[in-house]
Formats: sequence, C-alpha cells, structure tokens
Amino acid sequence: MTDEWLDRTAEAILTAHRFVIEHGNPRMVALSRLLLMEIGSEIASREREPDCANDDARPE
Repeated sequence: MTDEWLDRTAEAILTAHRFVIEHGNPRMVALSRLLLMEIGSEIASREREPDCANDDARPE
C-alpha cells in the first residue's frame, strides 16, 4: 500500500516536471526525470511489500 504522502509527492513532482520541460535546460529535465524514476521505484517497492496485517497468522 502506498502512503498518502508518497502519492502527493509524486503529483507535485509530476507538476514540477511539466514546468521543467517547458522552461528548464536539458540538465534540469534529466534531473527531473531521474527524480520521477526514483519516486516511481519507491511506489513500486511499497506495492510489492507483503501485507503485514496477517503477520500473526500461522498455517495449521
């Protein structure tokens, strides 16, 4: 499950990235893309984490 702050951060980064594409130089665009990739990787890794709600459940 993705935390709300992570979703909000991703939205903010996407908004900033659009601005950087319009007004930034190539290095800024590359750095913005790198940040997008990093936040995407974090979201993906959190979605792959097993659900901890059943940690105490043991097979019988």
